[in-house]
Amino acid sequence: MATSISFVGLSCFLLSLCLVCSLKEGYAYEELRESHAESYLTHTFEVSSLFASSICNHSTKANERESTFRVVDKYGPCFQPSLQRSVVSPSLTDIIRSDRARINSIQARLSKNSGRRDLIAEPSSLCIPVIDGSAFDTLSYLVTVGLGTPKKDLSLLLDTGSRLTWTQCESCTLCYTQKEPKFDPDDSNSYVSISRTDPVCAYVKHPADPLRPTTLCSYEISYGDDSSSVGFFAKETLTMSAAEKIDSFLFGCGKENRGKFNLEAGILGLNQEDASIVFQTAQKYNKIFSYCLPSSASSTGHLTFGQTPAPANIKYTKLVPQKSPYYGLDLIGIGLGGTKLNILESIFTTPGTIIDSGAVYTYLPPVAYTTFRDAFRVAMSAYPRIPGPTAAIETCYDFSKSTSVTVPEISFFFKDGTVVGMPGKSSLIEYTSTQSCLGFQDGGNKQSIIGNKVQRTMEVVYDVPGQRVGFAPNGCS
Repeated sequence: MATSISFVGLSCFLLSLCLVCSLKEGYAYEELRESHAESYLTHTFEVSSLFASSICNHSTKANERESTFRVVDKYGPCFQPSLQRSVVSPSLTDIIRSDRARINSIQARLSKNSGRRDLIAEPSSLCIPVIDGSAFDTLSYLVTVGLGTPKKDLSLLLDTGSRLTWTQCESCTLCYTQKEPKFDPDDSNSYVSISRTDPVCAYVKHPADPLRPTTLCSYEISYGDDSSSVGFFAKETLTMSAAEKIDSFLFGCGKENRGKFNLEAGILGLNQEDASIVFQTAQKYNKIFSYCLPSSASSTGHLTFGQTPAPANIKYTKLVPQKSPYYGLDLIGIGLGGTKLNILESIFTTPGTIIDSGAVYTYLPPVAYTTFRDAFRVAMSAYPRIPGPTAAIETCYDFSKSTSVTVPEISFFFKDGTVVGMPGKSSLIEYTSTQSCLGFQDGGNKQSIIGNKVQRTMEVVYDVPGQRVGFAPNGCS
């Protein structure tokens, strides 16, 4: 009998201990936050600033730069012709579906690291403002460049994950609707065809069934969401601004284009491969570029090629060559309010991390995501949490009864000791006036992805020869 009582007593003690541990774990972040109350970093902003306004807000940061011209959001108040056509924004579910297709594509490409070589020898700095194409399935960003002589303005998706710049061309057999007239090589004095025997023809993948005439170099490029473009690889004059032109720029003249494109004219490829604009202009801009993605669809940002005076508060971290042709970083942790969360570094370092302009959400390994999500919920407990539009989007808030919101700063911790703080506002993705959701997702057992929404208003500098990426706050509005 005594043994039985002792066993029951021990069982009750262990059960009580488990309950206490469970409660302490649930309040661990709250206690940590209180113990660091004086140094806890937050950002307070007006709720109305989460949403695009009806008035165009041009970035003064971009206007201060040399060789710049204004580019506006095709679906926002800065672009009047857009009022002639209504565009329905994609649902958050559609965004995640497109994001995951992109991530799967990145994962597949990383298994086949491509070599790279400097290509074309070409002032050393050029800036093109960026706009938020928030009505696209991928919520990608757009820049406007000029192609041909005389130039034709074309709106292209900015993509750090793409190797090739291409646009739809007249007489395409498969076309989608775009805002500007399609590019017509016959109207340009500087268009030059490339022979299939030209060495640069090796920079692109060729279709199984080459286009006619088969003596010319044809290309094929496909994306994670099954979108694709097939056409002729050619040379043309690319006008970046009134003061800057790139002669003999290699690009794809798309003849068969299919997929989830909507009004944009094509892609501006910014990855680390031979045909990308970064590597084509290596001798002119030294493989250095930077961008600032705007805070909303009613604001503008910029894309700059070449070295410019670095912001005084910029922080650099090392690039990881093994992630080429993408831009890999050595992320080892994530934090809230300036405090690093208790997550094993190996959870981040084993799969690795990529910074990407195309993915919308930021994706973390499962354990890291759960820890971060739970801590974020505790930090935001003063605001009503509401159901998300789908089970995958599980942390959403209704701020409609608040005039302002205070959100903890998001911190990324890197192996070289660099800590980069992102504005708390950028951790949220707004969808409706009563629904703003955490812009982070469980990425599964793949590499982490630092998506474009968390990068908003940051000046992000890609220094390829220096093998580093820099971050500075307040790069644009």
